[in-house]
Amino acid sequence: MRGSVQIVRVAGIPVRLHWSMLALPLLAIGPGLSRLASSACFLAALFASVLAHELGHSLYARRRGLEVREIVLLPFGGISVIPRLEGSASDEMAVALVGPLTSCALALGLAALAWASGIALWPPTLLGRSLLARLAWANLLLGAFNLVPALPLDGGRVLRGLLARSADRVSATARAARVARALALVMILGGLLLDLWVALLGVVVLLAAGAEEHGAALSVACTGVRVRDVMVEDGHGLGADEPVAQVASFLGAFPGRSFPVVEGGRVVGIVCSADLGRAGPGATLADVADAGAPVLDAGAELFPDAVDQLLRSRRRALPVVSEGKLAGVLYRADVEAALRRLAQG
Repeated sequence: MRGSVQIVRVAGIPVRLHWSMLALPLLAIGPGLSRLASSACFLAALFASVLAHELGHSLYARRRGLEVREIVLLPFGGISVIPRLEGSASDEMAVALVGPLTSCALALGLAALAWASGIALWPPTLLGRSLLARLAWANLLLGAFNLVPALPLDGGRVLRGLLARSADRVSATARAARVARALALVMILGGLLLDLWVALLGVVVLLAAGAEEHGAALSVACTGVRVRDVMVEDGHGLGADEPVAQVASFLGAFPGRSFPVVEGGRVVGIVCSADLGRAGPGATLADVADAGAPVLDAGAELFPDAVDQLLRSRRRALPVVSEGKLAGVLYRADVEAALRRLAQG
């Protein structure tokens, strides 16, 4: 996801932190500098609670044989990126429920520990009082909020799964998105009267519901479209041992083009004129090419797999191979144009 950075791997799953997690200190820090240490502990524990919520999704998805690409942490839950989850309504509902259940189980465990320690749990609060009590209420809030039947929250995914039992996925998503929009408007109006945080969350839900609906429709429109249908054919590329000094003028003449870099018939990266800025004296294309860029298969589905890899790479183009040999280049501009045409029918 854009705007996130990897911080750790848990059970082999990359965990990324979204910039919006910076909002957590606003919830965690109580009045007065004397509470700074307590607030820091609460913030760390809240961070762990959000991670536990998402690990609940991800580890259960793995048990059901699904791939988990990464976890992106957000203040009120996060996102477990599970590429094939939406292909099965039963998988989506089961995996969606595990996250809130994990948070609620943590809340009950913390509440029991607080009760056994003689710590008051009432009235509810996220500020002041015992760390155990605050964490218990925070996890209960996290679980309850994600059960709201509004896409893309877990409750919305459960609702879509239920609707998909009697309708196709696009129709189910559209109906679930309408429910999400209605709830989002209630959150926005209520938040403007009571709490601006609720209004802000309503705006996020409203925008995300529209994105879910658009993505579902686009997925159906792209059915059968492969990378080879959109790529620019290029069966040669540039040699990895070619000196940058000799090809700089050539690359500079094509500022919008990207060229696969090949060594021994194998694609080892991709390069464009913007990559030449890091070239040292005597550098070759192997030294400046992006060796970490994903290599796409010509027969892969364009959406969402290839599109996702292209966006995550943050490059304008990626190399494409067919049966292990260079076949072409997939450009972001061409993908965007193809998706627009498909979306328009």
